[in-house]
Amino acid sequence: MRANGDAPHVVQMSDVGLDVSGDRDPAGRGLGPEVSTSYGQSNLAFRDISFAISVRKGTRRDKTPHTEVILAPISGAFDAGNMVALIGPSGCGKTTLLDIIAGKKTAPHEGQVFLNGRPRDKLYSRVTSYVPQQDVMPSFCTVREVVEFNHRLRVDLGDTPLEREERQRIVNEVLGNFGLLRVKDQLIGDAYIRGISGGQKRRTTLARGFVGGAQIVFADEPTSGLSATDAELCVRAMRRASESKGVTFVVVIHQPRVEVAQMFDHLLLMTANPGRVVYNGPFRDAAAYFTKAGHSPEKVGNPSDYYLDVITPDIAGNAAEEMAGLYLRGQAQEVELAVRRQIEAGGKSPLVTVTEAASRLGVSPRTNGKRQLGRHSVSWKTQIVTLMKRRLTLTLRDTRHLKIRFSMASLQGLIVGLAFLDIGKKLPIQQLSFLFMLLQIGALSNMAVMPETIAQRLVFKFENSDGLYSTAAAVVVDTAVGNTLAVVGNFITTLIMFSLSGLDWGMFGMLYFWSIAYFVVMVNYFKIVGAVAPSHAESLQVAMPGLMLFILFNNFFVNQATVPSFMRWALYVSPMAWSVEQIITGLYPHDAELKTFYGYDDSSGQTVMALSVLVGEAILFQAIALVCLAKMNNIQR
Repeated sequence: MRANGDAPHVVQMSDVGLDVSGDRDPAGRGLGPEVSTSYGQSNLAFRDISFAISVRKGTRRDKTPHTEVILAPISGAFDAGNMVALIGPSGCGKTTLLDIIAGKKTAPHEGQVFLNGRPRDKLYSRVTSYVPQQDVMPSFCTVREVVEFNHRLRVDLGDTPLEREERQRIVNEVLGNFGLLRVKDQLIGDAYIRGISGGQKRRTTLARGFVGGAQIVFADEPTSGLSATDAELCVRAMRRASESKGVTFVVVIHQPRVEVAQMFDHLLLMTANPGRVVYNGPFRDAAAYFTKAGHSPEKVGNPSDYYLDVITPDIAGNAAEEMAGLYLRGQAQEVELAVRRQIEAGGKSPLVTVTEAASRLGVSPRTNGKRQLGRHSVSWKTQIVTLMKRRLTLTLRDTRHLKIRFSMASLQGLIVGLAFLDIGKKLPIQQLSFLFMLLQIGALSNMAVMPETIAQRLVFKFENSDGLYSTAAAVVVDTAVGNTLAVVGNFITTLIMFSLSGLDWGMFGMLYFWSIAYFVVMVNYFKIVGAVAPSHAESLQVAMPGLMLFILFNNFFVNQATVPSFMRWALYVSPMAWSVEQIITGLYPHDAELKTFYGYDDSSGQTVMALSVLVGEAILFQAIALVCLAKMNNIQR
């Protein structure tokens, strides 16, 4: 039912200045506007959703576990195309309920969720979308690029000229619905980069959730932190999308103004201590319900404010317990009947919905059949191509970062090179410290990988949890681009250092080969740290034990001739130790005294072993980084 009681108004694309006649090819065929994957097909129901946590109370001697109920059992049923508001005082569990029915709650919970009368399955995330409180988007992307990125990874269109044109039409339609056409080519921005406003960021985040053809969009406090005008624009955009496409929006919202409240069809009102329902029905009927209970909002300016005053436990004279009891004695039975009717009526499964969407988009069942059963909408190749395109765009636009990166690489090489100016003309024993510094600079400069990985990790976690792409695809792209930038920076540093050292240029190839092999191992080691460390501040502490082990047991400070027998294993796992040995034996193959002094082995077998260890460690560290990125520091809800 609609909040105004009238028949649903279908927004025409002329309302937002768009032509929906459909793009046509020379033969007169048009993909047309019907390619949208959202047609109001999906009803949502849930039964006895509850959540509790275990806390410890009492003295130090008596820390008996105590269960604290956050959500008492809650049920509900929302019809397709409805705008649903979850409202309640702080601490009532609105976001907890939203996370559970959206399938995002990571902590154990109870209850059942049904999509079209069927228990949700692994394809649930393919037909729903979750919009978090934070606007987590790359700052150097434009509004259009952000929305199109989600569309590419949620809707399996091809890449022919006609299909690219159709994708642009769909993206333009969504941008128009959310009032973003005028800023489509502006950067998202952040605290350091000028970009769009906070309200526009919120609408962009909502557009991302909507553009992929979600049947149901869950939005957690999309109006928080916005002005009253921006909040109204944000909800109006959702209302327009709901009416034009039949998408259900389930929204956690705080005390909406009257104009905003009138745009919602359904109200689920909750009280706290613990979270319980006090009203669950049409928004327009809430006033009559409260009046019948003896709490009339007729003389107040904003009924939503009044409802909260009545049911907030911390307000003197509240009627929270009375209204919660009234709900259980009456409306709760009606809600259970609605849930039962949805389950009995059934409907299209997520697989059928996804299959029909693919058919409407012209995707061949032969090529798409396997992917229809998976968590991701598009092929691994499409994920790689889309991620690579975005990563290269972000890298090239961030010219300030590139200038700093390569300037610092040059400066490092210059400082160390001047410190060891013409060291190649001195005794071999005096040159060893230069070789150590050449490798050490590579390791230290790689520490920049940690904050970069941590910064990118937040975006990855949000996008990966929404099923846009796999962890492996993200790691492949990050390795290709990140390692290339790191290797280029290291080459600049090494080239400057070597040119000032006075060493024979005939030795540069061998020296650089072993230094870059060590460098890549350290890049992947710091990626592990970036995946494991909870924050920038803790990344250095996490990195230090392994870094100290590699640097200290480097076959120079501690070598085969001096290492304690019980620590000899450290020389075999230290990538620096293998590189140092190969570089020194390669530069001074006839210096038997030097090799004896440090215990070096210059045999071809040792060279093969060194290469095997370095390659093996590079692969192993990359694999560990992938696993840690997928399993650790996940978003906790």
